[in-house]
Order: sequence, then C-alpha cells, then structure tokens
Amino acid sequence: MPVPGAVFPGEAGYDAARRVRNARVDRRPAVVARCASTADVLAALSYAREHDLGVAVRGGGANVAGWATCDGGLVLDVGPIKHLRVDPTTRIAEGGPGLTWGEFDAGTAPYGLALPGARNTGVGIAGHTLGGGVGDLSRQFGLTSDNLVYAEVVTADGRVIRVSADESPELFWALRGGGGVGLGVVTSFGFRLNPVRGVVAGALVHPREAVPAALRKARDWLATAPDEASLIAIAWTAPPLPFIPPALQYERGALLIPTWFGDPARADEVLAPLRVDPAPVCDGISPMTYVEYQRLLQSPPDFAEQHVYNRGELLPALTDDVLDGILAHWQASGPNYSVVFGALGGAINRAPAGETAFAHREAQWFIEICAQWYGAAANPVHVETARKGWRDLQAVTLGPYVNLLPDPEAEWTRAAYGRNYDRLVAIKREWDPDNLFRFGVPLHDAPIS
Repeated sequence: MPVPGAVFPGEAGYDAARRVRNARVDRRPAVVARCASTADVLAALSYAREHDLGVAVRGGGANVAGWATCDGGLVLDVGPIKHLRVDPTTRIAEGGPGLTWGEFDAGTAPYGLALPGARNTGVGIAGHTLGGGVGDLSRQFGLTSDNLVYAEVVTADGRVIRVSADESPELFWALRGGGGVGLGVVTSFGFRLNPVRGVVAGALVHPREAVPAALRKARDWLATAPDEASLIAIAWTAPPLPFIPPALQYERGALLIPTWFGDPARADEVLAPLRVDPAPVCDGISPMTYVEYQRLLQSPPDFAEQHVYNRGELLPALTDDVLDGILAHWQASGPNYSVVFGALGGAINRAPAGETAFAHREAQWFIEICAQWYGAAANPVHVETARKGWRDLQAVTLGPYVNLLPDPEAEWTRAAYGRNYDRLVAIKREWDPDNLFRFGVPLHDAPIS
C-alpha cells in the first residue's frame, strides 16, 4: 500500500519534512507520511506494520524532547488535518490535530468562546492536549484535557474508534494527560468551550535589581486572587519586543503579564497591587481581545534555528527559600538562561484526583527552566546550566510536566505520571501491545519491540 504524502531520504523536501521546532533535535526517519485525512493515517499505519517500522506522530512538532520525529522509523505527520467546526449553541468545537493554537483561537473567538491552551500560538493543539495542557484560562476552566469531551482515534491495529467518558473510557482517561506514551493517532478532538469575550492584561517590565521584589509581589498577589486572574512571569534577558523599553532590551530583568478574565469593571481593583511597590518601568496593561492576548509572546522569527533545552516542574508552593534559590541560579547564569513562572491552582486543583491521567493537580506553580541558544547543538554550558536549575528543585517539586520533559530516564517518566504510571502501562499494553508507537514518552515497563 502506498504511503500518503510520502517523503523518503534523498528526495526533495525530506530535510524540511523531518524537522521539528527544536533545532537541537536532528533525526532521520525512514519515511515521513504527511496525512490529510483519517484514511491517510490508516494507510500510513498499514505501511509501518508491513515494514516493521516504529511510528512517531507529529502534530505541531513543538515537543522539546522531539517525540514528533525519530531515527529509522515512520513519522506520521497529521499537520495537514486542520478542520475546525464550532457549534456556538452546544459550545463544542471539533478540531483536527494539525491545528495550531493561533488557528484554533481565531476560529472560536468570533463566538466569544475559548479553550485553555498554550501561550505560544505556533504550538499545536494535539500534543499540548494529550500531555494535560496548561494555559492562562486553566485557573477558571481547568486543563485543556479537562475540556476534552471526545476524540476520534486510529488504533495501532488499524481501527477507527470514538472515545469518550462512555466509549472506551480507560483509553479516554489515558488520552487526557497520558497521550504522550503512544496510544493511537487522534484524528479529531471534541472540546467543550468556555465564554471569554475580553481580557484586561499587559506587560509589566522590571529591571534586574527589582526582580526579587516583583516576583514576591506576584506570588503573594496570586495567593488571594480570584480564579479569573492569572499570571505568567519571566526572569530573562529581555529580547527586542515592542513593549520592552529600548534601554532594557538585551538586559537582565523580569516581565510580568497579569491577566483578568472577569468583569472589566473590576480589573483596576484586582490588578492594582502588581502596579506598585515595586512600580514597573513600563506598564502596558489594557483591555484587549483574547486573540490579541495570546499573541503577546510570539516565537522569534528564526525560531527554527534555535536550540532548546526546556524542562517544566510542578511545585506545590513557591516559598521564599525556593524563590531565592531559583533567582540566585538565574542571576549567576548567562544570557541564554531564563525561568518562567506560571500560575496554576483554581479549577485545576478542584478536579477530582485520578479523573484524568494528569497526576499533579495539587500544584500551584509551573516553573519552566529554559536554555535557548544558537550555534552548536551540543553545547554543554547551556544544557548543564538548565539541568542544574531543575535538579535544585527536586526536593520541592511534585514532578516534571510531561509536555516539557527532555529527559527520558525512567525516574523522570515515573515522576511525571506519579500515581498514574502503572495504570498507563496497563493501558499501553492493551492498546499498543507491539509498541508500534514507540517514540513518545518511554514507559519503561511496557513492551519494547
């Protein structure tokens, strides 16, 4: 059976087809199959089984570990599957796995509806959802995966099934937070949408000397803020973004982006504490649409040339000692190292433990340790700086966030899935007994072909 949209080594377009967003990942699959439909996915899987090829599934290709590609196997690229149908009455959106968050948000915004999703509009919806999915709306409406109501899945043995709470419920449980282990190919997602008509948000810029005070203020503010409020904060070397004053571009400092999704009349009251003591040198808070908000932090134009080693850790608290340690490491590190602080809590915490495969619902903070650089891919200076950053958190973290886990060792996979690990292994054995989908999160007790 021919492979749909096949590109083989040596053919025109092969190097472009095999690439993912992280330039540090450089792998050479035996074939890349660009699938535009469920029928194409079935044909590609049939070819893989016939030729004894393991399968890596690619949606947006943004995973930091490079799960969307492989050496010597078949890359099943569902990027061309981009359908989106929105029913504003039922508030259900059905979307293809090739959609990016920018495309998805643009399609739901005209109805005043949105889904908690990635802050980077170039990230695909598929991997983000299957790994749990954290977004700025999550304090109100839960994880992306909490809002998944059904999915169409092509299984390893070539069946097309619908999964939901009532149809193959164990597989549905696993897809919501554990999908990175390779359980099938999702060719359509059905999401419950939420009403979001506007946002009051913007950039608060602080110079290097004010970073500790600004982050303490942000932490204390979030502890009592309503669920309609959220926050992302970054300790970084500021890039030349439009809202960064020229004198602070390429300088160390902090960026706070607080958000208010509630009644606009309350925005000034809720956000006021973050605008004083310390006062930002630049205050860009203003009303905006949700789509405008999602575009505040875009990838650099040359992101495809950037080497990335990023890891996320989920923390139950951000104490003074923990924050001081994170910032001391950041202050001593080079300009290619940054730390992202993301607000959790709210609806994420309230969902019953064990309802989905996402394990660490008690987390209050998401800490992303980031090394991003150009030049040589295997640069130990950058990688080891980042590794020290997350290792220093191991005494206080609940575990890593599976969507940002570049380290495949067994202890980290187990830590990411926590109490759900053994259940995921059992489901993997049932739905993929020959380990056809072997290039995702490694389950070290699952069968290895």
